[in-house]
Amino acid sequence: MRRLSSPFSIACVGLLVACAGSDQAEVEPDSEPEASAAPGVTVRIVSPEEGATVGPDVTVVLETEGIEIVSITPPVPGTGHHHLYVDVDLTPLDQMIPQGDPQIIHKGDGSSEHTIEGLAPGPHRIIALVANPAHIPLDPPAADTVNFTVGN
Repeated sequence: MRRLSSPFSIACVGLLVACAGSDQAEVEPDSEPEASAAPGVTVRIVSPEEGATVGPDVTVVLETEGIEIVSITPPVPGTGHHHLYVDVDLTPLDQMIPQGDPQIIHKGDGSSEHTIEGLAPGPHRIIALVANPAHIPLDPPAADTVNFTVGN
C-alpha cells in the first residue's frame, strides 16, 4: 500500500485517470447513418416491365440515380442499397425495414439485380425501395412499383 500512496504513484494514477477521461470525452457514440438523401434520388424497376407476363423465375433489374448503391459492409454514409417487397405493402418509411420476412428481400450486397424463384401463377407486385446502410428508407423515399403476371 505504501507504493500506491507515494506522491509519484498518486500522480501517475491521476494522470492515467485524466487521460482516460479525456479519451472518453472525445469518443462519440456510434450513431446510425442518416436516413435522408439528396432529393434527386430515384429508383426504377427496369425488368420485369409493367403488365408483363413472365415465367415462375423472375429476374428483377433495378436502375438508380442520385445515390451510389453499395454493400452495407462496411457502412458508407450517403450510400444506399435495395430492398424488394414481393406482394406486400411497404413498412413504415420512418422505421428500419424488417428483416426475416421472406417477402422483403434485402440486397445488402450492393447488387441491383435479383432472381425471385418459383412465384405462383397469377398476378404479382414488386416494390423496390432504397435504404441507407442502417436499412432505413431514404427521405424522401426512392421507390418504384411494377405489377406483372406469372403465366401457367
